[in-house]
Amino acid sequence: MQLLAKGAEAEIYVVDWFGLQAVLKWRKPKAYRDPTLDYQIRRRRTINEVRNMHMAHTLGVRVPAVYFFDPERAVILMEYVEGKNLRDLLNAGRYHYLRAVGVLVGRMHKAGLIHGDLAPTNIILAGGELCFIDFGLGEQRKGWGKKVAVLYARDINVLLRNLDLYGERADFLKSLFWEGYREEMSEKAAVVEREVARIRASGRYAERL
Repeated sequence: MQLLAKGAEAEIYVVDWFGLQAVLKWRKPKAYRDPTLDYQIRRRRTINEVRNMHMAHTLGVRVPAVYFFDPERAVILMEYVEGKNLRDLLNAGRYHYLRAVGVLVGRMHKAGLIHGDLAPTNIILAGGELCFIDFGLGEQRKGWGKKVAVLYARDINVLLRNLDLYGERADFLKSLFWEGYREEMSEKAAVVEREVARIRASGRYAERL
């Protein structure tokens, strides 16, 4: 068992599972929390993540296959997805993948699924197909309205903030994403775009302060 990543919420290990290379995600107990509350939080988040992955899969969005999960121990055993992440692709000038990302994010939002952490490192090109990982902060929403549009905007803004790092290419890269997103979300995309603009404007104002 090899430690792959260690975050605030969970530790990620590469493990051998019946001869297959797999990923084990374990939400460790938090000593500073009440034990009963800690158990409930870790259990709920584990179930929520698997549900989000299942929903994405049913929408035709590739996610790691889940081999096993144990809510009581806050453990998920899943497919190890090998490939280049979106950051690597963009750094190599393979910008066209952003349009496909927009389509897939739009498809999830159209169905009420929020990924929760659309960092480029959570989108991997594997076998010619984009795979979304780490749905731990995701959630599912029903209906449509301003509150839902704001949640979608916050989801997208995580990606846009990363694209800001590409300087003079940033606007072009964002336009590719929005092109794909509009294809799936139709007229609702304009509402989400307005909320993104509000979020980003308020962020710039806070920075000036």
